[in-house]
Amino acid sequence: MTTVSSQKGHGVIGKDELIHQVAARAGLNLKETSKVIEAFTEVVREDIADGHEVRLMGFGTWNLRDVASRKVKSIRGGDQITIPARKRVGFSVGAVLSQAAQTPGEKGSQKGQIHKGTTKAAEAKKR
Repeated sequence: MTTVSSQKGHGVIGKDELIHQVAARAGLNLKETSKVIEAFTEVVREDIADGHEVRLMGFGTWNLRDVASRKVKSIRGGDQITIPARKRVGFSVGAVLSQAAQTPGEKGSQKGQIHKGTTKAAEAKKR
């Protein structure tokens, strides 16, 4: 089940659709796949709550980050209020997932990117 977001051509994959797609690729039934995804999210949630970092190489890393307190202008009356310090979950995108976001024409064409098999020293000599 895909719902369309505000941008044309971009859909949102919900949990049910994710379960269907994973089940099809892994050759599992929907019930097994649902249990796997539930277990995965539970493990990530618990480990983050315990202060651990969860890393899937190439995909990304979840971790707990400190957010400092800050002063902002209230939208009600315009007075300065302080938002207290808190913790939030952060996600850093891995290399493989980051590359998936690039269009086919952009891959390898980024300025300063070193091509596979080229050393940094050889790249510096060319300049």
